[in-house]
Amino acid sequence: MTEAKAITRTHPAEGIPKPQPSLGAVLWIAWFSVREMARRRRLISLGLINLLPVLVVGAIRIWFPGQGITAQMQLAGLSHDTFIPFLIPIAAMAVGIPAIGEQIEDGTIVFMWTRPIKRRAIYLGRLLAAQIVSTVLMSGSLALCFLIMVSEGTSVITFDFLKLYVTTFMIIGLGAFTYSALFAAMGTFFKKPVLPAILLAFGWENLVTNIPARVQELSLRFHLQNLIDRPPAAPDDLPGILGALLSTAFNREPVPRIQSVAVLLVVMVISTVVGAWLLRHKEIEK
Repeated sequence: MTEAKAITRTHPAEGIPKPQPSLGAVLWIAWFSVREMARRRRLISLGLINLLPVLVVGAIRIWFPGQGITAQMQLAGLSHDTFIPFLIPIAAMAVGIPAIGEQIEDGTIVFMWTRPIKRRAIYLGRLLAAQIVSTVLMSGSLALCFLIMVSEGTSVITFDFLKLYVTTFMIIGLGAFTYSALFAAMGTFFKKPVLPAILLAFGWENLVTNIPARVQELSLRFHLQNLIDRPPAAPDDLPGILGALLSTAFNREPVPRIQSVAVLLVVMVISTVVGAWLLRHKEIEK
């Protein structure tokens, strides 16, 4: 009887802890990962890069006051030509790729695998942390821009300006979450994901976005820029005139904004599912 009890107590099944609930594990890993990312030196460099719009707004405020460059024009221009094509991909790349890829490369992800946590929870937690960090950094930059703009006077705070400001916040969040999900999946799949990510964000996106007609819809940048009205500019130079003529020649119906939102959400969900699946079947090479 005593021997039977001893066998029961040492049964292998009793020594295997049950996996933690997925939601709790995701939130715990996300919190831990945010604290880890906050201590990285690359975050300081990323924060400095995100000061670019602040410097632009500050320069306009100091050297070009009363030149007809309204706060709404500044915000629309920064959103369309700085945040969307440059800062969102850079921030998402800087935190999205190493979210999983860095731990796979140095083998430290094995320590998480030994805990009673499902791999998908590890992936989702790390991804959520990357998405939050990139969004917060750019939102902080946008908030500083707002403070400089309103320093001119409360007259700049109009309904249209506030609407554009809130829209820009939403675009930054949606863009950061989508790009981070895509880059995290690439970081899980490729051994050296930086080059493919750069080619995608600044090669393919640049090429496709500048092609008229439906081809533009094959880029994330197009769908983000479609959510905001581009500030008017007169084509007073040769490239501007040629661009205007080319756009007129390939004139087509505008893409509904709800369609762009749907495309971005679908890409984000598919990238997240694929990335979690890749991590689930990932094996660390010795």
